[in-house]
Amino acid sequence: MSQGIVAARLIADLITNQPNRYEELYDPTRSKWKLADAARFIKTNADVAKELVKGKLKPTDKQVDELGLDEGAIVKHNGEHVAAYRDPDGHISMVGSACTHMGCTVNWNQAERSWDCPCHGSRFKPNGEVIEGPAVKSLPPKM
Repeated sequence: MSQGIVAARLIADLITNQPNRYEELYDPTRSKWKLADAARFIKTNADVAKELVKGKLKPTDKQVDELGLDEGAIVKHNGEHVAAYRDPDGHISMVGSACTHMGCTVNWNQAERSWDCPCHGSRFKPNGEVIEGPAVKSLPPKM
């Protein structure tokens, strides 16, 4: 609410060519980037790119029938990599292994019993439902 009032006053002053103490603060062309900010941005995005490529190239020799009880893994099924989990009762759920946010390959988190994305931190239930984002769509089911 307070920002709306500031914005209204700033816009009115800009239209009437009046000085406003917030003009510089809200100037859309302002830039405060420093070399350290650029380096951090590049490193973070390089890490994401590395995880994306690593997940796509990582071989998997594990088959669905090799999963133990309460175990999840990326397995080869019908010629594609899928995220598979065998629950304590022996039922298997299989979902797509690519995170629905940016496509990085998810990893099984045994401690939390979830599929976690190494790129941006999205987490999914064993059945692919989103636990937390940035992903907003579930991992697609696989048969």
